[in-house]
Amino acid sequence: MSLPSWLPSHLSHLSGPKSFVAFTDAVAGLLGLRPARSTDTRQRAYDTDRVWMLWQLTPAGATLALERPNEELRERLVLTVEWHQSPDPRTVAAMVRAYEFRGSRRACWLVRVVRALRRG
Repeated sequence: MSLPSWLPSHLSHLSGPKSFVAFTDAVAGLLGLRPARSTDTRQRAYDTDRVWMLWQLTPAGATLALERPNEELRERLVLTVEWHQSPDPRTVAAMVRAYEFRGSRRACWLVRVVRALRRG
């Protein structure tokens, strides 16, 4: 799906590598991780004890792929953030923590986490 013609001009101050780097480093900081290498401006990787995280810059925002490398069954969860929706690094960090600690349970745990964060 492409962006509406008027949206890129409104996003110009929010999008791009500089915002992407700041956002991903903010999420990493909330997770207690060091910032990624400063040369990585379109793709940034972070690792916790239990999860591999790979951020990739997209035209409208960013995607985060989460993977548990030590599980018997490899699974990947992909989160998408869009700059025009003003994503909060705290919400993304909470989702990563929930994924990290919930193991391989298949219930709708991520939906419950997001709803709880929205309720405040």
